[in-house]
Amino acid sequence: MPNPPSVPKPDLNGSINHVSITVGDLPEAMKFFGPMLKFLGYTVGAVQRSRAGDDLTFNINESNGTAFNIWQAKPELASHRFEVYEPGLHHVAFNVQRHEQVDELFALVRSLGAEILDGPGEFPFVPGGYYAFYFLGPDHLKFEVVHMPLAERNYRQMIDALDLGSR
Repeated sequence: MPNPPSVPKPDLNGSINHVSITVGDLPEAMKFFGPMLKFLGYTVGAVQRSRAGDDLTFNINESNGTAFNIWQAKPELASHRFEVYEPGLHHVAFNVQRHEQVDELFALVRSLGAEILDGPGEFPFVPGGYYAFYFLGPDHLKFEVVHMPLAERNYRQMIDALDLGSR
C-alpha cells in the first residue's frame, strides 16, 4: 500500500489570534470595513464600549477563529494620519481561497473608495503563485488581499484529511 500524502497538521502555535487597528472615525470607517470583512467571512460586531471606556468593534471569522478588531482613536490623536513607512505596522494581508476572490474584493474595496496601490496581479514572492492587490483604507491604513495556490492546496489537503478521518 502506498504511503498517504503528507498533510499539513493544524497547529495554533504562532497563528494570529487577532489584529486590532485604530481609526479616526469608527462609525465612518465601519462603512468601509463592514462590507469588506463580511466578504471575507467575518461576523461584523456592533460598536461597543471596552472596560477602559473606548469604543470598538469585535469582528470574528468563526471558520478560522481570527478576529479583526477596530478601535476608535483617542480624540486628541484621531486626526493623525497613518504613514506606512513610519515605525509600527506596515500592512495587514488577508487570504482568500480562490484567485477570482481577489478580483471580486478588488472591485468591492474600489467601490468603497479605497486608494489602490498595486495590482491585482501576480507578484514573485513565493513559488507557485501569489496573486494580490494592495490598497489604502480609512486613515491611510495599508491592506493586502492575496490568493496563494500553495496555501489553498495545503488547506484543501487538511480539510480532505479531516473529512477522511471522520468517516
